Amino acid sequence: MRTNARRHRNWSGSVRFSPQQVRRPTSEAQVLEALRIARERGCSLRVIGGGHSFSALAATDGILLSLDDWQGLVAADATTGLVTLRGGTRLWAIAELLGPYGLALSVMGDIDRQAIAGAIQTGTHGTGARFTGFAGMVRGLRLALPDGTIVDTSPTQDRDLFEAARLGLGTIGVILEVTLQCVSAYRLELVETTAPLEETAAHFLDDSARADHHEFFWFPRTGRATQRTMRRLPAGTARVRPARALELLQSEVLGNGTWELMCRGAALVPSLSRPVAEIASHVLAGPRVVDDSASVYAAPRRVRFHESEWALPADRFEEAFAALRARFAQEDVRVTFPLEIRRVAADDVWLSTAHERDSVYIAAHRYQAEQAGPYLLMVQRTLAAFDARPHWGKQHWLGARELAQLYPRFEDFTAVRRAVDPDGVLMTPYLSHLLEHRAAR
Repeated sequence: MRTNARRHRNWSGSVRFSPQQVRRPTSEAQVLEALRIARERGCSLRVIGGGHSFSALAATDGILLSLDDWQGLVAADATTGLVTLRGGTRLWAIAELLGPYGLALSVMGDIDRQAIAGAIQTGTHGTGARFTGFAGMVRGLRLALPDGTIVDTSPTQDRDLFEAARLGLGTIGVILEVTLQCVSAYRLELVETTAPLEETAAHFLDDSARADHHEFFWFPRTGRATQRTMRRLPAGTARVRPARALELLQSEVLGNGTWELMCRGAALVPSLSRPVAEIASHVLAGPRVVDDSASVYAAPRRVRFHESEWALPADRFEEAFAALRARFAQEDVRVTFPLEIRRVAADDVWLSTAHERDSVYIAAHRYQAEQAGPYLLMVQRTLAAFDARPHWGKQHWLGARELAQLYPRFEDFTAVRRAVDPDGVLMTPYLSHLLEHRAAR
């Protein structure tokens, strides 16, 4: 096992921290050793995956455990679709691992750099009115608990532990393995269009109910939206992709290089934000694509940003979005990045943002070089009136008092957490703020 200590930061640069030690285990025994050392030192242990959380979930001044050397496929059953992966396995690697079995993830988001354990622990999701987030796909977990024991848990084996651990913010145990319900491999047809905002917003619930996967992007203070609609097709459907040169022009030169320069310019001269948004709202849509699902869901994200995302009851989307637009006009908001609007099916995961309700997500972004706090906090305060739940891995300013009101099983979760980790080995001050209302160790 390799160990080293240095200053760390998350992908966006919003969180920076200096752990005492960074450990990269290559066996279950080495995970247990790291937990033992944390207990003996009286310090916290946190697990980091791809570092794509915008919040301080992984930050610690104790031991940081990276699962980058604990990746790979453990088992796959082509008949049942059940797949077991090591916790550190990156999302982008899963398609190739499942290919020989004719299987695929049922849905993905538009970033695939995360580790599977991090994706389920933070409530990562994609879009699709009939599909849950990653935690809703979980059928079993192998955990290293803070007391140094290893357990396997599932809906039929220590049910409460399973329910708490499948979206546990890394506070229940270290996820050694996760078993997911996967589906037969499929391809996706992606069609992107630009449409008037009023029409797009008014039809979003109907459009997202009909389509397999549907979302839209809106650059604040513009009158257009970019719609992305994906249709699931048999795995043998012919691929359709633009010429390689055109694809590079669209995704890398325009989508990342030019966009970075435009955002940088607007950060230096805020009055440029509005024209940058206007230009981007015209050119964001790309050509039609048909390809393997994982290749269509994910896109390169090289321009870094800060993000806050909120899950609303789907039936409150239109009034919430109208309130947000009105607030933006009132405050004369100047941002270059768009809002992203997606939809996800209800699930029964205790701390899921879609727990027991069909949900629409509104995600707000701000370029990394700009001060994001005031804008993202304004979005939070505007959406609070609509029972909005914050994405656990993104920036927000709520604590245990507010969160307990938003999650019906919040107290059940915290009871399990206290039982498995009474000494707070997996806790930090930030997590205590979220879950306990008391100082952490």
